[in-house]
Amino acid sequence: MFRHTCRVVALTAALAASSVHALVEDFSSDPFATWSFGVGDNSNSQFTWNTDLPKYTGDAAGSLTAHLNSSLPTARFDRALGGSYTDTDSFTLAARFSFQLTSAPGDQFMQIAFGLVNSAQTGGDRTGSASTSADVYHTVEFNYFPNVSTFFSTGPTLSPAVFGANKSDNAFNNFAAFFFSEADLGDNTTGITELPQALTLQATLTYNGIAKTLALTIHRVEADGSLTLLNIEQPPMSLTSLPPFTNYDGAAPFVVDTLAIMAYRDGYTTASAPSLEADVTFERFEFTVIPEPSTALLTLGALAVVGLLGRRR
Repeated sequence: MFRHTCRVVALTAALAASSVHALVEDFSSDPFATWSFGVGDNSNSQFTWNTDLPKYTGDAAGSLTAHLNSSLPTARFDRALGGSYTDTDSFTLAARFSFQLTSAPGDQFMQIAFGLVNSAQTGGDRTGSASTSADVYHTVEFNYFPNVSTFFSTGPTLSPAVFGANKSDNAFNNFAAFFFSEADLGDNTTGITELPQALTLQATLTYNGIAKTLALTIHRVEADGSLTLLNIEQPPMSLTSLPPFTNYDGAAPFVVDTLAIMAYRDGYTTASAPSLEADVTFERFEFTVIPEPSTALLTLGALAVVGLLGRRR
């Protein structure tokens, strides 16, 4: 009996492990050989591969720096995930990065951003303008707005965001994001009031395809590779209910297939006064698909039956 039980457990573990699709990018080799530009190009030298030394224990040599200048045309650097995922799937995206601000004027609103997109359907116009509509459909995204804006917040703003499929020619007609108190770090009473610069951070987006929630956590990566949780005072964001601002339509869900780093142009800025100028250096990305519990239980049940049948022989 013990022998058959061990077989069931071992087979279940093996099948569960094989069902998890993961992508890891540590920039130890030239990303320009495996990544491509889904929007724009590198004519403004916004993306640079660095052959630098590891930043913490366990880090690989090499990194990628994105220079953000919101007055430049949008450039989006992409790497295929190897599959497509929608809002019924569960997954995590973890990114290790550091950033340094050059300029983030008050009463402006522009973000440091990375996440998941659809290679064929996600555009590069994040803000829209007087004559165009935002076209960043099919996006699951990390956003940090370092500006202090009296209209949106009293401090820097941190929020995940989800954009579904095109349903009315403007991405903001099918999206969910935190605004005001949930996103405004300046409102925090016990947590951090801004993301620390020049330190390696880990931002993790955890999407639950059953609950339709997207959670964001921030850790500081210590020199020994350990993680220290930073309190951002932010609950998981629901795609289907308030308090976040949401008009996400589950009948027009997101479908993502690509990891992306965004260098957005601000449709409301000028070349002489960009709303954001910063350098963001990425050490690592890891994308993982999480099997649903029901699938694991069914697998366990089926293998248990196989084990019992084998025992009777």
